Amino acid sequence: MFVSALFGALALRYGSIPDAKVLREHLEAFFLIFILWGIVFLIAGLYDVGMNLSRKRIPELIFRAQLVNMALAALVFFVLPIGLTPKLTLALYLIVSTIFIIFWRLFLFPLLMAQRSERVLIVGNSAEARELLQIFKEGPYYKLFEAELIDTGKYTTQSELEQALRSHIETNGTTLFIADMFSKDSKVLAPLYYQLAIFYGSLKFKSLPEVYEQMFYRVPFSNLNEGWLLEHTSQKSHRVYDSLKRVVDVFGSLSFGLLLLPLMVLVAVLVKLEDGGPALYKTVRTGKYNNPIRIIKFRSMTGMDKGREALDSKLTVTHIGRIIRSVRLDELPQLWNVLCGDISFVGPRPEMPALVEVYEKEIPYYSLRHLITPGLSGWAQIYHDAHPHHGTDVIETKNKLAYDMYYLRHRSFLLDIEIALKTIKTLLSRSGV
Repeated sequence: MFVSALFGALALRYGSIPDAKVLREHLEAFFLIFILWGIVFLIAGLYDVGMNLSRKRIPELIFRAQLVNMALAALVFFVLPIGLTPKLTLALYLIVSTIFIIFWRLFLFPLLMAQRSERVLIVGNSAEARELLQIFKEGPYYKLFEAELIDTGKYTTQSELEQALRSHIETNGTTLFIADMFSKDSKVLAPLYYQLAIFYGSLKFKSLPEVYEQMFYRVPFSNLNEGWLLEHTSQKSHRVYDSLKRVVDVFGSLSFGLLLLPLMVLVAVLVKLEDGGPALYKTVRTGKYNNPIRIIKFRSMTGMDKGREALDSKLTVTHIGRIIRSVRLDELPQLWNVLCGDISFVGPRPEMPALVEVYEKEIPYYSLRHLITPGLSGWAQIYHDAHPHHGTDVIETKNKLAYDMYYLRHRSFLLDIEIALKTIKTLLSRSGV
């Protein structure tokens, strides 16, 4: 669509089909633009699977992204030595590309999806199985998928379940079978699924947790058991990644620290002048392997944030604190913590020890989030809008843990880059504070 829009913009600009030389010159000049625009779309969330569930928001998000893209394109062409300064072409390109992209998203892509329609059978007895069914039935793009759910909990014997599955597959022409392979009765049902796979050779089988993670970007919590944890939480397979990530943290914290030093001095002075209190604030958090770490921040609140008293403390945001918290400036001193290795740029956000003590008792496997170094920004901060602040919330923390477990399993440089880029959107939208 980017390339097609450029062709269309040039045709409008010159009143005829552009010749090969003009097209080549503009493709070379716009190549960097295409890359930057793709990054902006990634930050905006336009490549998230979840976008398929919010068709009405697509035009709005594209318009917002295109405004940023226009500014970037102007910066590239009029600052960098590209060789072209296509003012009219650039304006036409913005209009044409916006129309083309919206047309692709709202009409062509759904048309292509229609050619991939499936008759889906979800088999399981978990809340996640019902969530998947709801997505297939209510999501605009997934309405093309005819989905049904067979609740394994409604059948007292395996033979009854087998009969129901065979009847449904044969009657409805099921093409995709999504099975809850990590449920409590998975060992009993695994041979049955195997028999169905052999008997119905054309039937595609997928694991429910696998599909669920692709749809929601979190681990299906009710499917967690010791076997899953042993398979997906190995530290050995990430040794090279962990070592290189540490190198990035050291160089990144030094570079950003020197670059932002004047800004940090200004913030420290403003915090000090407001009420005469200390500019910096030190607090204890739980780090890797449950070891306590001392986090440094600019003071933005009043009240107790230490020990068990923190759970009942009434915190008040200061005037300067409200400003610096809105754009996360209060966390700039944590670059020192990144340099020291207490935290990383990317990882699960560290919690207060008092909260950790509560959650470890209330939430199974909660301590697994401490297998890796905590971070300034994490997967849960991007995708879990309801994460709790300054208080105990077992239900939402359990949901937040599902995202932390997703990161624990899939962590990589590409995922870290995605988190870093989408953190920009979080800062600009002033969410997650």
